[in-house]
Amino acid sequence: MIAADLINRRIPHLNAEDDITLAKQLMDDLKLSELPVVNSGDLLGFITEDLLFDAAIIKAKVGEYPLIANSCNVGAQNHYFDVLKVLNRHEVSMVAVHDFDGKFLGIILMEDLFEEFSNTAFVKSSGAIVVLRSSLNDYSLAEIARITEMNGSTILGANVIPDIDDPSLIDILLRINHQDITQITSGLSKSGYQVTATYNTEDKTFDEKNRYGQLMKFLDL
Repeated sequence: MIAADLINRRIPHLNAEDDITLAKQLMDDLKLSELPVVNSGDLLGFITEDLLFDAAIIKAKVGEYPLIANSCNVGAQNHYFDVLKVLNRHEVSMVAVHDFDGKFLGIILMEDLFEEFSNTAFVKSSGAIVVLRSSLNDYSLAEIARITEMNGSTILGANVIPDIDDPSLIDILLRINHQDITQITSGLSKSGYQVTATYNTEDKTFDEKNRYGQLMKFLDL
C-alpha cells in the first residue's frame, strides 16, 4: 500500500487567503483539530485549533498565522510505513501527500493509516508474537526463519528495532502463525537469541504484567 492509495478525499485544504471563519467551520464540521494550508499547489503548513483560538494571535486570513509542520508530507509513491514515520515526527493527526513535482495531492488521516496497518497480517493474523534480543552482527533473519520453519511454523512479519542506548544491539519482533512456540523459542535460544517476551501464546513462561506496554513500544515505528 502506497501513500496515494490512502488519501482521504473528503478532507479539504485551505488556501492562504481563506477567512478564519471558514477554517473554524470546516474543523467543526469534520471534527478535526487541524487542516492543511496550500498556496498554488505548495503545502505551506497546517493551521490548528489552538492557533485559531489563541487570543494572542488574531488574524483575518489563514495564511497570516504561524503555520506548523510544513515538512509533514510524503511522496505519493511512498510506502505507508514511510507515512507512519513522518507522522510520528510531527504533532499533527494528518500527513500531506505530494506528487513527483512536489505539488499537493491530498491528506492521509492518522486514523486511516492505523486502520490500514491493523489490516496487515502482522496485526490481524492469529498466532504468537515473539520478541528477541541480539547483537546486530549476529542477526540473521534467514536463520530465524529456518528455525521457525523447522518447527512447522511460518513468520508472517518481522520488525527490527535498534537499541537507543547501544546501537550494537537490536530487538526483533516476530509474528508467527502458531501459538505453540515452545520448540521455536528453545531453538532460537540455543542459536544465541535472547527471547525477552512473548504474546498471545500457549507458553506461560513470561509474566503477563508488562506485555502490553512492551508490545506498544515495539509497534512504535
